[in-house]
Amino acid sequence: MAMSASGGTSARPDSALASGDSTLPSAGRVSGAPTQAPAAGSGAPSNTAGASAPSNAAGSSAQSSAAGASAAGSGGTTTPSSAAGASAPSSAAGASAQSGAAGSGGSAGASADPNKPLTVFIASDSTASTYKDTGSDNDQAGWGQMLPEVVKKVAKVDTRAIGGRTARRFIDEGRLDEIWEAIKTGDYLLVQFGTNDGHRSATYEINGMTIPYYLDPATDFKTYVRRYIAGAKERGAVPVLVTPPPRNSAYCTGGNGTNAHAQALRELGESDDVGVVDLNMKTVQYLQAICPEPSPPDFFLQRADGSVDGTHFQERGARKLADFVAEGLHELSVTWVQD
Repeated sequence: MAMSASGGTSARPDSALASGDSTLPSAGRVSGAPTQAPAAGSGAPSNTAGASAPSNAAGSSAQSSAAGASAAGSGGTTTPSSAAGASAPSSAAGASAQSGAAGSGGSAGASADPNKPLTVFIASDSTASTYKDTGSDNDQAGWGQMLPEVVKKVAKVDTRAIGGRTARRFIDEGRLDEIWEAIKTGDYLLVQFGTNDGHRSATYEINGMTIPYYLDPATDFKTYVRRYIAGAKERGAVPVLVTPPPRNSAYCTGGNGTNAHAQALRELGESDDVGVVDLNMKTVQYLQAICPEPSPPDFFLQRADGSVDGTHFQERGARKLADFVAEGLHELSVTWVQD
């Protein structure tokens, strides 16, 4: 399924990144992080699947209150002309942490009342999106779609993830603003980007401006992600960073094309005192461990022609990712995930 951006894109998002693997840190305070990097692998393949937006896909931009892009059928999403402008933000305000805000790898709200209802918002891309369920095990699915299966009744999952988005584009389209309108004290905001942020050729258009997908993981990417962190803390909610899953090149080889942006999120967790679920490393380790059986079609999306998608997941794979996210949250002492 191919996604169309407002005004079109010059290259397909959610495709393979050009960046190579980078060295991972020691476990430190990041949930699920290893003590050393996996072996470098082959470059990640491209893919053609786009993410369809869930019916409640909302949006955010601290720059504008414009509504987010509307969902387009199973083929993807389109962005309305009223989307917010795309000027780069100033450095994120260092909002003081509210009670219960997580440290990187520390206690992500462990002191919160475990019986108080809360909402878990997800700001992300196609890898966490919700897709149509036809009853086939090979349906495309995102981990946010499967997360309700592993949380307690006290928590409601509100997945705002939508395909082809970067940490900046999600803001530019007004999607984060819509989360700010709904989030309340004690809620959680899971933030996962990096799948599209490393795409060096794709662009999108907003209000006549052509904007690159690429966000340098050491600079611009961190600046935009800090807006999610600061906004959540200012509203008494708990931000948790989730590192992006690897592409299917990680199977057997340990290749990790999304690791540069995953590493940026690990570093933000440490510097900004925010909990981090290292979904990236948990998935890399899993894909190395199962080699050579079962084959990737049991995990990544299998296309109609029998080829395996390089980025997206079928239901079994998305369910496994949701288990990894729940595991990481449990390691951060979050009380609303199942044991």
